[in-house]
Amino acid sequence: MSETPSAALVPWIPRRIERGNAADQILQELRERILCGAFARGARLPTEKQLATGYGVSGATVREAVRGLTTLGLIEVRHGSGAYVTARPDQLLSAPLHSVIELEQVGITEIFGVLGALNAHAAEVAARDATDADITAMREALAAIEAATDRDGVSQGLAAFLDALALASGNPLLVVLCRFLSRIQIDIAREHSGESLKDWRRTVRKLAAERALLVDAIAARTPEAAAAAARAYHAQALAVIGALPRSSSVRIQDPMLARLFQTAHQGLRPRAL
Repeated sequence: MSETPSAALVPWIPRRIERGNAADQILQELRERILCGAFARGARLPTEKQLATGYGVSGATVREAVRGLTTLGLIEVRHGSGAYVTARPDQLLSAPLHSVIELEQVGITEIFGVLGALNAHAAEVAARDATDADITAMREALAAIEAATDRDGVSQGLAAFLDALALASGNPLLVVLCRFLSRIQIDIAREHSGESLKDWRRTVRKLAAERALLVDAIAARTPEAAAAAARAYHAQALAVIGALPRSSSVRIQDPMLARLFQTAHQGLRPRAL
């Protein structure tokens, strides 16, 4: 959805501020209105003056609340224009996921294990519920991988395939989780596959047969076979990544892994190496 200046979907009527931290109360109310859709993505929030007058607080208090919304990834302040709602599910979920992974020192094996379980579930559901368009999107992504002429193109095709698999499940939460984790997996594989297109393509092609079988199982509308094909794909992916130079030495504290998490948080797109 394009983010163009627009008014709130419903009139903004502030509630009375209770005793306590006024900035926190304003932040929570605006957060709730954004998440429920009262302020749609792309909508411009009331001005600082309007917010301050409506809530009966100072401009400094409003600015503190707005900073909090910005930190949460819910809005973006544009100089000279105002604050606009930019909330996206990917960005909202990736920041806490990143924090949990770092706080609990979750390793690569655990991260990939979760991704494998999610992909198997996505495949099983997709075999029941995917539309013809979903299956076409998966096949087009496979073709894009083969047609890519540079490393970024291969990464983007692979990401598109995994996104299409998750999207075919029809589960928005599953889509966000798979997208976050799959980007980490793709980037780790790419990081350790060598510098050339040939090296990266060789790595990705080692899973070509498993990807094709997975799509075929979903297209055949056989949930158990689709889940089994997803697990086989995951097992082969682990074997391929594990055989890459230095991949087994990746640790949660590694600067490279920290960059991958930052990439996933900022845009959930495969980064250019």
